[in-house]
This record gives sequence, structure tokens and C-alpha cells, in this order.
Amino acid sequence: MRVLLVEDDRMIGQAVQTALHQDGYAIDWVRDAEAADTALSTVRFDLVLLDLGLPGRDGLSLLRALRARGDATPVLIVTARDEVQDRITG
Repeated sequence: MRVLLVEDDRMIGQAVQTALHQDGYAIDWVRDAEAADTALSTVRFDLVLLDLGLPGRDGLSLLRALRARGDATPVLIVTARDEVQDRITG
């Protein structure tokens, strides 16, 4: 399974990448929405792990763009945001 990890925090990204790699997943890790958008436009992923709090463009705008172009790749939102409205929006 090929997974795109979109996470700007180096410590979190390394930990997630290492753990998933040890479980046999192929992980591509990018640190911002623009790099993620490029990766998703050129490579087929089985899953996206998406942080919302990214530098520049946020994760929700990336997700909206992904869905607007008809990309149905499953996305799991991984974030520290815990407000009910954030969960509904996601």
C-alpha cells in the first residue's frame, strides 16, 4: 500500500513514516500542501494522511481541490484540532 503523508512537523513525520514503513507500507512524505498537490497529480496513492495545519496553504484547501478534480483517494485527517466544527468541516 502506498501512502502519502502530508505533515510539516519533522518529529511527527519521522515517527509516522518509520512506524508505517516497519509495518510494510510505502510512504512518501511531503511537508506542505503544494508538494502534496504535485505528488497527488503525478502518482497514484492508496491513502493520504493529511495534517490540517500546514504552512502556506492549509490541509482543508488541499482536500477541497482534490475532491473538486474528482480524485477519490481516501484521506485520513490527522490533526491536533479538536473542535467539533473542525471535525464536521473535515
